[in-house]
Amino acid sequence: MPVVMIGHSKTVRIPKGYRPIRKSDVNLEFESSDRKMRDYHLSYFYDWSRGDNNIVIVRESVRGTIDGVVMFRLVPNIQYPKTIVVEMLARNFAAGGSSGVGYDLLAVIEHYIAYQLGIERIDIEAVRGLEGYYESLGYSPTDEKYYDSSWKEIVNMTKKIK
Repeated sequence: MPVVMIGHSKTVRIPKGYRPIRKSDVNLEFESSDRKMRDYHLSYFYDWSRGDNNIVIVRESVRGTIDGVVMFRLVPNIQYPKTIVVEMLARNFAAGGSSGVGYDLLAVIEHYIAYQLGIERIDIEAVRGLEGYYESLGYSPTDEKYYDSSWKEIVNMTKKIK
């Protein structure tokens, strides 16, 4: 398993085919099935990843295309992470990303990144309507909800890892 740097100071081992987003990815084609996601290009994910506690992991196909992306933050910070907050998870339909890409990306976060960093909880900011999917993966809704002008109602969900 390759060792990769996440953030500016942490290294973890993740399975081959998964890696942090790179600047060279920004010109690759990316398209979600969700119309609201059509404005999110790989350049958006790359720029977001440059924040102090922000990380974007991609699944790269053998053809060199990006099958999917997951954006997450380490809370309270990258030096002393206690929680992972998943902000966005997307499959790339332009690259023919197969179903299961989102599940696979979450599995990398849960079984590799969280485990190696000693993180015991993962939170997901889920768009209303996707709660059932995340519940099927072991996440539970919290009482925390908020309204986003683009995504409408966001439901916070959580999962204990250990």
